[in-house]
Amino acid sequence: MILQYASGDISAMLAHTSRNLVRDVAFSLSEGESMALIGETGSGKTMIALSIMRLLPRNVRQTGGEMLFCGAALPEGRAMRALLGTQIAYIPQNGLEFLDPSKKIRYHLYDSLKKIGIGGAERASAAAQRLEAAGFSSPQEILEQYPFQLSGGMAQRVTIALAACTRARLIIADEPTNGLDQEGRKQFMARLTSLFPQAAKLVITHDIAVAALCARMLVLCGGRTMEQGPSNRLLTTPRNPYTRALIASLVENGMAETPLLRAGESGCPFYRRCAEAEKSGCSRPQLHRCGDVEWWCRAT
Repeated sequence: MILQYASGDISAMLAHTSRNLVRDVAFSLSEGESMALIGETGSGKTMIALSIMRLLPRNVRQTGGEMLFCGAALPEGRAMRALLGTQIAYIPQNGLEFLDPSKKIRYHLYDSLKKIGIGGAERASAAAQRLEAAGFSSPQEILEQYPFQLSGGMAQRVTIALAACTRARLIIADEPTNGLDQEGRKQFMARLTSLFPQAAKLVITHDIAVAALCARMLVLCGGRTMEQGPSNRLLTTPRNPYTRALIASLVENGMAETPLLRAGESGCPFYRRCAEAEKSGCSRPQLHRCGDVEWWCRAT
């Protein structure tokens, strides 16, 4: 098992109170497996990724839970920084903002290759190979360019090449297809699979069409798990009303909105917008399982 994750509670410390961001989200990832974390903005996707990398903001705290990487507890401090960029690779949602605009692409790749022990004499060919694998037909030209000379799609391919400069066993891709068209999204996900066949891949997205390209999905709402299981099962026979609402919001399904239907709160973060909730309020959601799918809901 590459990653075993149990969030515990992740909360933001505010001036006079605290706000819970993620609670009791748990999943695991095996070698070569891909899973999408999907949900709306503010559902907790990025906080989960930051917690794995030990990069939570200073005012955000994680209590309880457990995070194991290849069977050992994820370290903190210098030991964790040594894992990032070597055994754990991060692919950002905006390559143009992620790359240093004052340095050529050559510098970015060489610096990453140095971390895994590739010497100076070999770096030029190794960098060109990574760029070619990421889809560039003229890698030598790209090495001499600055980030601001690249398009958004080209910058994203550079971030894939940077990840390929590691010996990553875990890839964390945070909204990596933002700004790409449908064909660009498919190409990106295909390259992710071909370049990292043995790595576990965690893809953070709000796009259910991108999530469908992963083997598994975990659906989040309000920092809680709504449903998780094989992507084909969740897309064809979703059990949780929130998953059904996400699928209904797809363009091909009419882009149906989920308006606020009622006031009040319950244990379910989707309660106020759920067309299936009782007017008197839902009790605390219960865990249900059917084969390799599990979901949280009041109803069975």
